[in-house]
Amino acid sequence: MVLSEANKQVIHQLAETLRANAAVLGADALARLFEIHHQTKTYFPSFKSYVAADPKVIAHGTKVFEALVKATEHLDDLPHHLDKLAEKHGHELLVDPHNFVLFSDIIVVTLALHLPSFTPATHTAIDKFLEEVAYQLSSMYR
Repeated sequence: MVLSEANKQVIHQLAETLRANAAVLGADALARLFEIHHQTKTYFPSFKSYVAADPKVIAHGTKVFEALVKATEHLDDLPHHLDKLAEKHGHELLVDPHNFVLFSDIIVVTLALHLPSFTPATHTAIDKFLEEVAYQLSSMYR
């Protein structure tokens, strides 16, 4: 991974904000994903609605952001840490790996909209982090 020590420091600082706001940020990001990339809805057939206020969107968005926060605690060993999630998404859920890239972009936009302290350094660090997460979650497809 190409995260510098400065990137890691920014990510660790951001993790506390993500943890405290996981439901709001996660629901908003997931709803944006569904709105912009309609094909992603096919993985959630039990959802009745795809808006940020829907309880299932809130629950899954929270779950995603909590997993991201947990991943920030394992920056030096993301491949090992994300192995089970990669296996689940690759073998059980059969998620198109490109969706991880799409969601990463949406997460960056969501953070930029919600966080007044979203600086270019924050953008760089989170973008690198999410790129690595997306790569590792796609690893079971190779």
